[in-house]
Amino acid sequence: MTDVFISYGRQDRERVRPMAEALEEAGLDVWWDPDIPPGSDFRAETGRALKEATAVIVVWSQHSVTRHFVLDE
Repeated sequence: MTDVFISYGRQDRERVRPMAEALEEAGLDVWWDPDIPPGSDFRAETGRALKEATAVIVVWSQHSVTRHFVLDE
């Protein structure tokens, strides 16, 4: 089960990585898009993870506010 789902714009990946790693080090199961297996259906994978998540963190930035999938999540 996913404890935390992180939504963000891909351009911010390296800014988000330390947060995801810190949450994992704290013992939480974190889901973010590097966890999507290659060739998988992005919408299906994110939808499943969102339904399982106990909490959602949305990283708002100049990049993410223009991404429809971040707004949809």
